[in-house]
Amino acid sequence: MNILLLASEEPNNPILPVWNEIIWGGIAFFLLLALLSKVAYPAMRKAMDDRTAKIQGDLDSAEQAKDEAEALKAEYAAKIAEAKAEASRILEEARSEAESVRAERIGAIDGEIAEMRASADADIEAAKERAMSEMRSQVTALAVGAAERIVEQSLDADAHAQLVNNFIDRVGNQS
Repeated sequence: MNILLLASEEPNNPILPVWNEIIWGGIAFFLLLALLSKVAYPAMRKAMDDRTAKIQGDLDSAEQAKDEAEALKAEYAAKIAEAKAEASRILEEARSEAESVRAERIGAIDGEIAEMRASADADIEAAKERAMSEMRSQVTALAVGAAERIVEQSLDADAHAQLVNNFIDRVGNQS
């Protein structure tokens, strides 16, 4: 009988499986599909949503960090410009102060030079007066000596000195 059974069975189709395998495979597939859609799919969906939210958060924080960096860069540029302006102001102030010190020192030196000139002029005038006085004394003595010889008499020294001084004053006023 075994031979009969074998002959009565249809040959196996290599493309289509046996019907009972299709039914049991279909039931297992749908049970597994239902189980995965109830348990695994929500977990996978939540993981995907979390990952999407994390990526979006990272993009937002990167954009915020970029904005902060640009603001910080602008702040640093403003501080650098302010520091340059301050340095320029300090240099200009130092130049101005140096110029005022220079002018002050020149003024002080000019004052000293003027004082020295005035002192020198006074010294020259005093020396001139001394020289004139000595010259008058010598001229008076010479004139008295010459007059004594001419007159051959001794004149009063005071009268003679007065005579010579009058003569010198007349000669000094004419020149």
